Amino acid sequence: MTQLHERQIRLVHELMYQIKVREVMTSDVITFPPTATFREIQLCLKEHRFSGTPIVDEGGVLLGIVSIDDIITAFDAGHIDDPVAQFMTKGLVTIPQNYSAIAASNLFNKHHFGRLPVMESSGSDKLVGILTFGDILSHLLLIINSIAERVEEQERSMARSMEHSKHDTLHFELAPDKFDQAGVASTMVKKRLKARGVPGDIARRVAVICYEAEINVMLHSLGGYMDADIRDDQVRVVVGDEGPGIPDIKRAMESGYTTANEKIRALGFGAGMGLPNIQRCADEFSITSSMKTGTVIEATVYLPTAEPAEPTEETAACET
Repeated sequence: MTQLHERQIRLVHELMYQIKVREVMTSDVITFPPTATFREIQLCLKEHRFSGTPIVDEGGVLLGIVSIDDIITAFDAGHIDDPVAQFMTKGLVTIPQNYSAIAASNLFNKHHFGRLPVMESSGSDKLVGILTFGDILSHLLLIINSIAERVEEQERSMARSMEHSKHDTLHFELAPDKFDQAGVASTMVKKRLKARGVPGDIARRVAVICYEAEINVMLHSLGGYMDADIRDDQVRVVVGDEGPGIPDIKRAMESGYTTANEKIRALGFGAGMGLPNIQRCADEFSITSSMKTGTVIEATVYLPTAEPAEPTEETAACET
């Protein structure tokens, strides 16, 4: 349970780096020109239940902001009906739309603002949106709920498929960077297959799939799981991880392509053959990946119902 909790924390932390401000900001922003009076803005804030609004020129350039505090000050000073240009808050802290949610969160924590004006780009003074900390939390909860629903659906799907079949399922939790545990899951699956009388060449193919999948999760994700569903006619391996996803699946399937850093290479991993080896050893193979929800690999190896056939050139490569 502690390990699961730590993985959830890592997942939230990683998502905060991946989420961009433009994904969560409010782009349909109510703004006012510098000629507007404090009274006009006060009535608008009251109607829409806002606590502040940006002041922009005709070209959308941010000039300042008027908050409830500014309006109260205007009442006290007697210029509630004056244009805001002279009295609005200037020298604002802003954030570019391509920055991460974690950068915005750090600004909220540092300055204790209720909102951040979002700019078109770094160095730009053109307003494109408004961001609140609530916007970030709402988006984060949607992503986490989506991940939870995906996991629940996988569990339901597996439960349905197991109802009418004699099977043996092995489940493994895979932690990142635990290279001393590399091969544990694949070894256990291979032993179970041999105990069921599965031919050695097929057991080795399944073991290769499991091992390569284990290593991929350890190298490139925040942790995940592996399920090996062993039936009378097939072995189905499902591996899921918790981000950060594969940006280019087609390229990742090329032999030798890798994103492993020098540290990983020094340990003897990251040769770029993991996914190609899994696909080569499987009779059926599929991969889905999202930068927000992680990667799921499904690989199926069929078990012989009669005398085993001669190994093909493709599967022979998995037997070494």
